Amino acid sequence: MTRDRDEKGKFTELTTSEAVLKILETSEDPVMTATEIADKLDVSRDTVGRKLAQLAEDDEVGRKKVGARSVVWWIK
Repeated sequence: MTRDRDEKGKFTELTTSEAVLKILETSEDPVMTATEIADKLDVSRDTVGRKLAQLAEDDEVGRKKVGARSVVWWIK
């Protein structure tokens, strides 16, 4: 898969923080994993993980580790 670059040569975003928030807001589930969000946006889990980390830093989403490698996320 090739990605588009902007006029400065940087890769364009595959998704936005707003798109991630929209998925969380419209979900019937109270919490979601990054993988679930990534599947709905058709992007990688790592891409969503970076957006979620920034949203958590901005105090817009909460997170909780629920297993050895599982984290769930929700809107604050």
